[in-house]
Amino acid sequence: MSELSPNTEYLVHTLYKSREAKEIGDILEVECGTESLGCDDWTPVEMERIRFAVLKLATESDSGLENALKLVTTDWRDLLMVAGFGEDLNAHEKWYESVAN
Repeated sequence: MSELSPNTEYLVHTLYKSREAKEIGDILEVECGTESLGCDDWTPVEMERIRFAVLKLATESDSGLENALKLVTTDWRDLLMVAGFGEDLNAHEKWYESVAN
């Protein structure tokens, strides 16, 4: 399990009610953790791009979280493409700014 960055925690609490936020945070730490995705030496900030992609897709439809988790565990690069974060290394930061403000 790997911890969430402050920005990821902020997004989770912005997008979800407190009870759901705890569950979503736990899912991100376990299902989208550094160990489970083969990103063992990545920091919480380096994991933001992947975790933000999961959060973005999760908010787009009722089955968004389930679909995002399937993608991230199959190949997280596909997840980045579907979320629109694959071509621009800063796209996830731009999305964060649009949601956080």
